[in-house]
Formats: sequence, C-alpha cells, structure tokens
Amino acid sequence: MSREIIISTVSFHLPSRKETLESNLERAHEYVKEAIKRKSDICCLPEIFTVFGVEDYTKALSESVSRTNSILDGFSKVAAEGKIYLIINIPEKEGDFIYNTAFFLDRNGELVGKYRKTHLAPGEEEKIREGDTYPVFKTDFGSIGIMICMDIHFPEVSRIYGLKNVDILFWPTMSYGPSDDFLLTLLRSKAMDNQYYCVASNYSEIPYLPGKEMGRACVVAPDGNIITDTGYRPGIATIEVDLDEGYEYWASGDYKKKYPRLKECFYKRRKPETYGELVKIN
Repeated sequence: MSREIIISTVSFHLPSRKETLESNLERAHEYVKEAIKRKSDICCLPEIFTVFGVEDYTKALSESVSRTNSILDGFSKVAAEGKIYLIINIPEKEGDFIYNTAFFLDRNGELVGKYRKTHLAPGEEEKIREGDTYPVFKTDFGSIGIMICMDIHFPEVSRIYGLKNVDILFWPTMSYGPSDDFLLTLLRSKAMDNQYYCVASNYSEIPYLPGKEMGRACVVAPDGNIITDTGYRPGIATIEVDLDEGYEYWASGDYKKKYPRLKECFYKRRKPETYGELVKIN
C-alpha cells in the first residue's frame, strides 16, 4: 500500500520594502499556478506574505485584513481549477483583534479550517492576538497540521500534532537564524522526533549566501533528510513522497514485532505520567 502525493512549497524573495499588496498577491498566484503545472496535491505559501516587503507595514496590515475574504476568494478559484490543497497564511481580523492565520483550502476551493499562530514573536503582540488551538485537517491522502514561525521553538506544538497522528506538518514562516543550520536543525528534529514529514515555506534575501539570509523552503522526511529545497533563492520546491513509507526500528525478534517502525517505538514508549511539569503554569 502507498499514499503517493506531490508536495510544493514556496520561498518568496524579500526585497527592501518595494512590494505592494497587489504585487505580493500576483507572485503568490504565479507560484500556485506553477505548483499546479507540476501536478502538486498541496502547496504552502510563506507567513503573512501579503504584508512583508511593503514599505508601510501598519498600512499594509490594515489593507490586508480589510480584504481577507476577497483574497481567499481569489485563491479558492485557483484551488478549484487546479484541484489542489492550499495553505494561505495571511492576517485576519475578527472583532477587535487581528490574528496571524493560516487558512486551509481543499481541492474544491472550500475553506476547510484555519490555524491561528499560538506563539507570537517579541513585539508581534503589539498588533496581533495569539491563537490557542491546534486543529488537524483531513484530506483525501491523510491528515495535516500547521504551525507558524515562532511556534517551532516550542516542541510541545509539534508533539501535539504527532499525538494527533498527522502525516505532514506545514511551517509557513519568516524566520532568521544565527547560523546556516539553525532553522534546518529545528525542522529536522521535529520530523525525526515525531516521525512525519515537515514542510517549510520561508523567504530569501540578497545576497544568496549561506548563513546570511533567512533560509529556504524545503521538505524534510521523517528520517530527518532534506529531500527537496529551494536553496537560498526564491522559488518553488516540489517532490513526490509516499506517506506510507515508514522507517524501520532497528530491533529484532519480539521487539521488532512490537515496534515495526520507529514511530511505534517512539510513541508507545512515551511516559506521559512523568510529564506533568510541562503543563504547570508558572
């Protein structure tokens, strides 16, 4: 048995405040159309791509939230035409609050649900309110979860999704790291510890030099290997994966029968009764 799907993920170029909401939307649509040409089943765009690279962030944020529905309608049409799942991370306003929200659209362009960024970066709370749930979205090939940017630094998030048995965890972000390997090591550890695929969608900057810019869009397999990426340039990375391809546990005999794959070993040998300190409120 196999569940072979094609995943695409996007890296935006982040210029020196020369973009507009319209230009950001235009290139986002171009990338999605390219993902469709590549016969992708699902495509992820970077964190709140409508407002980054715009000279006046506050003005761009206000304009973006005023157009959330029309922006989603535009992507909904593309998703339906291309029969593709889309992760669209844009600002959203509800009542008096603005959220950093990843919307999930299905192959018919219908809104399946949304994830609101839970862990805000320092200073982000001045304009954004945090979310407080970790929804799982069902597809015709399996289950997915979403975390956004700062969420990656809190291992509880990725483990919750593992316990909810997702096949893929998507990570739209606009992240820097102190070293070339910083962000990739974080992402690879999530994939290995939880035994699912991790997909990052990030930004790139000039110069395109390792360790000098924000990172890359990439797909990481459950064994921690980066199996496709955009390098340190803007673009789209696409790969076919088999979600049923497990990684065998190295034991033998009865233990091999009990734990045929690393996933069974890792999850069945958890000791949640010893983890109480994790949920104590300081």
